[in-house]
Amino acid sequence: MKAYQYRDLSVIELPDSLIVTACDSSGSIGEKSGDVLSIPTKYVSIFATRVCLFEILSCGAKVVALSNTVSCEMHPTGELIIQGIQEELHRAGIEDIPINGSTEENFKTSMTALGIFVIGTADALRIIPSSADDMIICIGKPKYGAAVIVESDAEIANYSDLRILLQSDGVKEIIPCGSKGILWEANNLASIYDLKLNPAHTNLNIDDSTGPATTVIASIHPSVYPELLSLFGNKMSIIGHLN
Repeated sequence: MKAYQYRDLSVIELPDSLIVTACDSSGSIGEKSGDVLSIPTKYVSIFATRVCLFEILSCGAKVVALSNTVSCEMHPTGELIIQGIQEELHRAGIEDIPINGSTEENFKTSMTALGIFVIGTADALRIIPSSADDMIICIGKPKYGAAVIVESDAEIANYSDLRILLQSDGVKEIIPCGSKGILWEANNLASIYDLKLNPAHTNLNIDDSTGPATTVIASIHPSVYPELLSLFGNKMSIIGHLN
């Protein structure tokens, strides 16, 4: 058995398949007295679950299980966190997977904290090596913190967008963007293949955090750009070219 890290994913090679895992954590965000950012509790788990799902799905794996570690009491915090997890799984079209978890019942907590761990399986990772002259595109507008409302925000990347990218033969590698920002992820993609990014002019904020995968970048063969533009319209931006 071989195990290795690819970007934010852990990959375990079994004789006939792969196990792919992703995790995310959150602290001091919620409705408790010690939280720095005050938002409804369910959004804490919605955001963390979204990050993990985007990571797993973007490499072509199927989500098969989820665990949550809630460093707070079950009622009401844990219940609201589980509600957020279930809502996000439904939004992703993922039903009837095992959800396991744990809460803190021994001590009173003043701050919301949790971790999310998602397991996926795949026959092989859906990663086509990038090459010189490929384009780097971005789907969605970067947002983070209280600016993110995943249920109704048409400006951020969603699961339908991700499925379109996964089904396009000209799309090579798909990377959800998070706290490090769009430019960091694009440069990191380039470096994996010993290439450099030649940035294009864009009105997007490519330096700041993009929060819970509100944007997705992809390396594409230039020939599929017109087709993708017709599908995504102004939700798609050019970040640069690889050379």
